[in-house]
Amino acid sequence: MRRLTAYISGKVQKTGYRARVVSIARDFGLSGYVQNLDDGRVKVVAEGADFDLESLLSAIDIKNTLIQVADIQEEYSAAANEFQGFFKVVSGSGETDQRIDQAAELLKELISVNKDVLKEIKATRVELKDEIRATREELKEEIRATRDEVKATRDEVKATRVELKDEIKVTRDDLKAEIVGLKDQVKSSADLLAEKIDSAKEEIAVSIDDIRSDYRDDLTERLAKIEEDVSQIKAKTGI
Repeated sequence: MRRLTAYISGKVQKTGYRARVVSIARDFGLSGYVQNLDDGRVKVVAEGADFDLESLLSAIDIKNTLIQVADIQEEYSAAANEFQGFFKVVSGSGETDQRIDQAAELLKELISVNKDVLKEIKATRVELKDEIRATREELKEEIRATRDEVKATRDEVKATRVELKDEIKVTRDDLKAEIVGLKDQVKSSADLLAEKIDSAKEEIAVSIDDIRSDYRDDLTERLAKIEEDVSQIKAKTGI
């Protein structure tokens, strides 16, 4: 960091030259001031890097319709770091002029800030519009996907209902067939059981008749034997 002190001669006062110097110095990030001298020259004191100071010297050598720089004398010294920014100084009785210049600079800064704010607002609006569009498209896609899923789910539910109805119908038919078969089996079993009961009844009746016949024959034989025994006893006893 070094300090540049430059004295510019030529047509440089009351031409807007100092305002140009302030603008150029601020663009290079330099600190210091620019001041009109009583001898018609302009004094520039700037602190910064060597490259930026050399760039400032080249940039303030202005020659146009209003400004005509004739000569620039420069001196370099160590930077003192005593300036906050770069500004214009008005000497002598030009206090009002200095205030006007400062107000003009502030107005320029305000206009610049407003422009930047407007740019940011516009950029933000564009970004918001893009985000809103993207969000709308995403929502549309999600809604379409959801509708497709709902439709697919409905179709699956309908298909499932049809399948369940078919299965229920088949199950009912199977149950009816099984019930009919069971009824036939029960009827056949009942008929077979009735036949077995009738046959058993007949066998029991025959067995009872046989038993009765056997008992009858046995009793007859026993009675005959008893009578024979009684006769023998009578004969022996003389009765």
